[in-house]
Amino acid sequence: MRENDRKPKFKTSAEVLQSLLSGRNEKSVGGKKQDSGIDHMADQFSRWKLWMNWSEVVGPTTAQCCEPVSFHQGVLTLWVKNSTWLTQISFMSETIKNTINQKYASNMVKEIRVTMDRKNVPQSNNQDFKNNLQKFIKK
Repeated sequence: MRENDRKPKFKTSAEVLQSLLSGRNEKSVGGKKQDSGIDHMADQFSRWKLWMNWSEVVGPTTAQCCEPVSFHQGVLTLWVKNSTWLTQISFMSETIKNTINQKYASNMVKEIRVTMDRKNVPQSNNQDFKNNLQKFIKK
């Protein structure tokens, strides 16, 4: 038995949290690490990161008329203000997808869907919440 086999394979809490929020989990199978795929918790964290920096991704004018509503398994759903913006964002979706994939992680967004249903859009008028979330993301 090698000495490394006897050492515990504990991770620090920071390593566990980082792996949860990064979207990739590794599990050990037969002594070898295997990627277990994207974590669902990371999907929502990614959506919040996008929402916090949305005006940087699409520009201030477009950000006033659309917001990320959900993100699940590479599908980003955007809320738009009206049917005119629905058409505009549909034309811009490939550019938005490429910008996000370049800024955050390659192949993070595989598809963009557009909706006029606002039920799940976070309210951006809560400045305290936005500031606290910004601090958390930067740490």
